[in-house]
Amino acid sequence: MLTVIIGGDSEARTNKREDILKQHSAEVVALDDMMSSISELEQYLYPSLFSVVVPVIHGKYLLEEYAEQLTKELLQKLVISQTVFILEERALAAAFIKTIEKEGGTVFHDKGSKQVARPNTIFGVTAAITATSKKDRWLAYRAARSEHAPEALIGILYWKLRDLIEKSGARGAAYKMIYTKLMKAHKRAWQKGFVLDVAIEKVVLESQ
Repeated sequence: MLTVIIGGDSEARTNKREDILKQHSAEVVALDDMMSSISELEQYLYPSLFSVVVPVIHGKYLLEEYAEQLTKELLQKLVISQTVFILEERALAAAFIKTIEKEGGTVFHDKGSKQVARPNTIFGVTAAITATSKKDRWLAYRAARSEHAPEALIGILYWKLRDLIEKSGARGAAYKMIYTKLMKAHKRAWQKGFVLDVAIEKVVLESQ
């Protein structure tokens, strides 16, 4: 069973979520976009045969961040699963919503609440390279990571480092070294299954 709650008003989303949860007595497993992804929902598709309680999985902002992972096949599995999947989102594309409904998912869309446009903060991650203190670099990276996936952030870091290499004169050699470390960390994460988030953070902390 798949239910998607959409709305810019967090209180309205919470009220709708609580209304749904009242219908189920199971313990809720909470997932969010910082620690989980859509693909991880697959492990909850089939409840234990030894339990009569239907599990409830509450995901927050997973579709916003990892929409490309929701294949038609996985969407169909979520819809027909006995597990109760509740996905809470701030906003989704109209075409995406129609696809979910077409496959049998239930969508609650709070169109009445005002949605405050959020500024594009992704370029703030560049301070993770340019800030002078280790603490400031770490805070800049974590702030960016709270809103964006590491796969998106690493692209911005590559871009900023290339720009710094070209424009920083003698300092460019140091930025080139950071660029090389980032590429190696990215490669290890891809080839050996290391967590990309941790790999980037390590380079950020070791830079300067």
